Amino acid sequence: MELSNNDEQEFINAKINALKLAGDWIPGIKIVQNTRPHQNLYLCDSGQKHFGLTEAFFTHLPDSEYKSLIFDPEDIHTCLLGGKEYDETSSSTKKFYIRHQQLQERHEVELIIVHHLLPHKSSRSRFTFTQIIPLSFQSWAVPKTKRIAQEMSFRKVNDIKFSQLTDRNKEVLSLMVRCLKAEEIGDKLFIGVNTVNSHKKRIKEILETNESWDILQYGLAYDMLDNF
Repeated sequence: MELSNNDEQEFINAKINALKLAGDWIPGIKIVQNTRPHQNLYLCDSGQKHFGLTEAFFTHLPDSEYKSLIFDPEDIHTCLLGGKEYDETSSSTKKFYIRHQQLQERHEVELIIVHHLLPHKSSRSRFTFTQIIPLSFQSWAVPKTKRIAQEMSFRKVNDIKFSQLTDRNKEVLSLMVRCLKAEEIGDKLFIGVNTVNSHKKRIKEILETNESWDILQYGLAYDMLDNF
C-alpha cells in the first residue's frame, strides 16, 4: 500500500516532534531533510547556534550552501567509515563518516551519522536524519586521530591513481616505502634490477610524483608498511 502525501507528512512530523522532545538526550547536532525532492525540514537549537542560522533561514538554504556550510560527504576532509548503500528495497539505511578540521590551533574530529528513512518502500519521498557529533580525545590521542584522519583524506584524494597500479607495482611500492634499494627489492621479489627500476618509473608516473615523502604517504595511507 502506497502512502499518501499526508501520511508521509505525518510520518516525518512525528519524527521531528520526537526529536524536539528528546533532543537533549540525543547527542550532537540533529538535522532532518527530505532528499527526494530536496527540502530542509529541521535543524535543532544547538545546530542553529553552531552554524549561526535561524530555523527559517535553514529551511530555505540551497543544497550547495548546505554542503559548503554544514555537511558534504564528498569533501576531502570527510571520509566514509562504513554503512550500507541505499537501494530501493531498503526502508532504512545508515552511513557513518568521520570529518576532521583544523580550526586555528584546535584540531576537531566529528562523527557524522546519516540515517536514510523511507516511510514506505514505495514512498515518493526519502528523508534523512543526520547527526553531527564532536568527538573528544585524551591529549595523547589527538596526534594519532589527526594522523588517521589525514591518511583517510589522502586515500580519498588518491584512490583513482592507486587503483591503476598493478599487483606487482604495489609489491614494489610496498618495498619502496621501506626505503629499500633496487637490488634489495629485486632480491625479495626474485626479479632483476632493471625490472625493479621499470616498475619504480611506472609507479611514479601513475602516482604523478617523484618525491620520497609522497611515496611514504601512500605506504602509510594504504597500510603497506606491514607487508613482507
